[in-house]
Amino acid sequence: MKYYIFVENDTIQNCGNCPQINEEVMNIEVSKDVYDSYIEDSLRYIFSNGKIIKNPNYENDKQKQFIKERIEEIYENLNTLDIKRIRAVCEDEIKDEKSGETWLDYYNSQIYDLRVELASLKEQL
Repeated sequence: MKYYIFVENDTIQNCGNCPQINEEVMNIEVSKDVYDSYIEDSLRYIFSNGKIIKNPNYENDKQKQFIKERIEEIYENLNTLDIKRIRAVCEDEIKDEKSGETWLDYYNSQIYDLRVELASLKEQL
């Protein structure tokens, strides 16, 4: 069986066991080890000077990918909290009788913490 990594516009796009017939796609035959490693983590390899090589910036790229995924997760959490805040405004209930904290205050504090983390992550990109 042959193993291919597909390159388009000097960027690795995907991989497979049979070549693509699209003219814009280069089919670069690779070893099974490279193929399996690429499937496990597509950031490990890049296309450079007509060859598939190990990514010299792998650790940095991996960290950026983690940051981007966390940013996306934060946005999803913020959307969920926004929906909860709307309900909290409408219902205006006390969450904690001892402290007097309302549900709106509670959700606002969670949103504040997420926004602080989001700002920090965006600075790292």
